Amino acid sequence: MVAAQLLAHFVCAACLSWLANWAGLVPWRKSAAAHWTERARLLWPVRFTAGINIFLIPLMLSLVQDLLFPDSPHSWTNMLAAFWGAVLGCFPCDREVFPQLGFRNWLHQAVAGWGIRFGIWGLLIIGCILMPENFGWLMLAVATGYLLIHFAIQWGLLLKYLRLVKFLSPAENRLRQIVSSTSAHMDVSVRASWQLEGVMALAFAFPTTNEVVFSRRLLEICTDEEIAAICAHELAHLQEGKTILAGRLLGSLAIFPLIFINPSIHQFGIFGLLLPYLGLIAIIKFTRWLSLRMEKRADALALNEQSREGVYARALEKLYRENILPAVNVNDRQTHPHLYDRMTAAGITPDYLRPAKPNRLTVLGWAYVVSLGFLFGLLVARG
Repeated sequence: MVAAQLLAHFVCAACLSWLANWAGLVPWRKSAAAHWTERARLLWPVRFTAGINIFLIPLMLSLVQDLLFPDSPHSWTNMLAAFWGAVLGCFPCDREVFPQLGFRNWLHQAVAGWGIRFGIWGLLIIGCILMPENFGWLMLAVATGYLLIHFAIQWGLLLKYLRLVKFLSPAENRLRQIVSSTSAHMDVSVRASWQLEGVMALAFAFPTTNEVVFSRRLLEICTDEEIAAICAHELAHLQEGKTILAGRLLGSLAIFPLIFINPSIHQFGIFGLLLPYLGLIAIIKFTRWLSLRMEKRADALALNEQSREGVYARALEKLYRENILPAVNVNDRQTHPHLYDRMTAAGITPDYLRPAKPNRLTVLGWAYVVSLGFLFGLLVARG
């Protein structure tokens, strides 16, 4: 009985996830001859919908089970099975968008990515479970334990995990030379440079440990001078002062206030939910403001370091085009400026008009959201 339920949740979730992605890709498929910015604009809501459906679909199936089979055994393992079914349902979509992505590589990427997410959210869930109802020494101990593990992740544990799952390796000689040359010119100390697997063209800086990460795909599609320009942008983050670093660490604690939900509700009733929520919103807004400011600063420094005019702007455009990311964000509240604005700020006028903003969700994505609300309403009404 239990095995049958797990299989049913897994299969249903995989089918619902695949259906939403397949239907959402219809406009993108029809735009094969369109400019890359238009294709990226049409793809964005599919990606966003796929991301939230991984969580919505297990909840929907759980509510359906409660409504149709109220006496059947209900377990968190059913939701976990549905979660992985929804994840698996994303593979056909990912493969269609990135044809070079085989199932083995996709699975490797999924395990690495979701391992990080499970670590972050798992830590939060454990903190919420252990957090007592009353303020006191136990609450302080739980909060301290959470912070110790959280900051361990910030100070190198994340990179160690990626190396453990073989998704990160020491940089090849070409990248090491570019990083070494650029860091010497900018007078920036770099502890280590790493190479990331996966199909996305990405680069990251870790100011807490003075390390930089470049994806293998970025190295494949960019010239040395383009890599150097992107490297200058990332190294600019390593030049940020201690005050900015403290702000970034504060921003990394966005979900930390949520571990106090239990004592907040116990002390202040239903209004206690507002305290962690307001803390969450405040930190998120601060993080976006700080990140946007620092990204603009890093862009400006990268422009000063580029080997010739236009290299950095074209490198940015190449990354967005390769990753099929919109040239204009869905709104103005993102951590990075719009690509179109970054290019014009770099003195390069794109050879296309400013694209429209993408939609947030697909039609079927909205249908799933409404269905979840409807199912929850039915369950409440039934008492």
